[in-house]
Amino acid sequence: MPDLAAYELEDIFKKYKNKVYGLALSITHNENDAEDISQNTFFKIIKNIKGFRGESSLSTWIYKIAYNETLMYLRKKRMRIVPLSSLRYSRENTNSGLFINWSKLPDEQLLDAEFKQRLDNTIREMPIKYRLPLVLHNVEKLSIRDGSRVLGLKANSFKTRLHRAHNMVKVKITDYFKDKAEKETREDSRCGIWTRFVVDYATGNLDKRRESAFKKHIVDCRGCNSFLDVYKQAIKITNALQCQDLPAELKEKIKTFILKPHKKH
Repeated sequence: MPDLAAYELEDIFKKYKNKVYGLALSITHNENDAEDISQNTFFKIIKNIKGFRGESSLSTWIYKIAYNETLMYLRKKRMRIVPLSSLRYSRENTNSGLFINWSKLPDEQLLDAEFKQRLDNTIREMPIKYRLPLVLHNVEKLSIRDGSRVLGLKANSFKTRLHRAHNMVKVKITDYFKDKAEKETREDSRCGIWTRFVVDYATGNLDKRRESAFKKHIVDCRGCNSFLDVYKQAIKITNALQCQDLPAELKEKIKTFILKPHKKH
């Protein structure tokens, strides 16, 4: 029998309110429903906390209540309950932002915004039978045993669904890096234009009208001007210039300048 004094209701609410809400939202995709389910779940926790015998972890017990309350809530609303295996995320019916709280995950600073969004959408769009094992195990850090208890599955079934979810994520990650590599290749194809432009500008080989127009184009870019001032000095030593040497802001300025039509005087 666990020491119930250790389970202060206020502490439980603070620790699990977002987790319960997230689990409900992952099933309903409706913020108002998730709020109602969260309230129902904590009412049930308050009512039954004295009966918690510690046969599973507290978190497993709470997730189990939240999961059951979600299914019960949907039935009470007389919604047509589609098979959990086919329930998918609808972009049109929610505006809840990212599904994963990236700030609480390790190495979040190593993931760029585009990658986070693509991975987040992958999880959102998974059939729920795969999404829930992934969220419970990889995000909420429940063990295979505890996660399977929450969903009422055998451990092997939970592991099979989790493996399938991981494969879905793996495919999307592979696609992401493939797309990124293709984007960088396209970017590299323009580097020759940018570097030639900078070399011509620094060595005075641009025609005067074009040089004057470019100076006006970058007048508000301190980083661009600073780089070009330094490079003009370095050009006396070497003409070498690599694309990766160019600041991103200068690349953008050159791109918009080259594409912008300039009137002849």
